[in-house]
Amino acid sequence: MGMAEIARTRRSRRGREATPAALGPVRVRGDFLDEYPDGDPAAAEAVATLIRTGQALYDEIDRAMQASIGVPESLLNTLAVIDGAEQPLTPSEIRERAFRSSATVTNILDSLEHRGWIRRVPNPEDRRSVLIEITGDGKAVTDRFLPGIRKIERAVTGDLSARPRITTATPNQGGDMTTTERAPGAQSEP
Repeated sequence: MGMAEIARTRRSRRGREATPAALGPVRVRGDFLDEYPDGDPAAAEAVATLIRTGQALYDEIDRAMQASIGVPESLLNTLAVIDGAEQPLTPSEIRERAFRSSATVTNILDSLEHRGWIRRVPNPEDRRSVLIEITGDGKAVTDRFLPGIRKIERAVTGDLSARPRITTATPNQGGDMTTTERAPGAQSEP
C-alpha cells in the first residue's frame, strides 16, 4: 500500500467526493508495516489526519467567505497581505507572506488586478521587477471584509480569547516547561 492509498478519498452516498471532515481520522491498512517496516502506523495516521483536518478547516473558511463575502479566501488573504504591508510588495514577497506557490500568486494577482483592487507598478530598484500596491477600491474591500472575516473565524473556531493557550516557560521560572494560561481578559471556566 502506498501513501497515496492512505490519503484516498471515499465516495459519499450521492457519488460525490466526501469532504475531508466527513472522512474522519485516517487509518492505515493492516499491511502498512509490510511496505514500511521502519514506519510507525500511529505516526502516519496522526500526520495524515492532521493534514486532512487542516484541509477541512481551510475548506470551511473558504466556503464561509464565498457565502458571506462572495470572494474566495485565496483572493481575500492575498489582498489582506498587500493591504497590511507598509509599502508595495514584490510578487515574491507576497508569495512568502501568503504561503502560496509562484504560479498561484500570479493567478491571484491577475484576478485582483482585473477587479481593480491592486495595480502593478514598476520597481524603481529593479527594472525587471514590478511592485504590487493596493488601490482605493482594494482598500475599501479590505475595510469591508475584515470585520466579517473575524466573525467567520469566531464561528469556525469559537472565541479563541476565552480558550486556554499553551505558552513556554522560561528556564528561570522552573517547573514544567509548558504552562496553560488564559488570554488577557478571558473568564476562567467554572
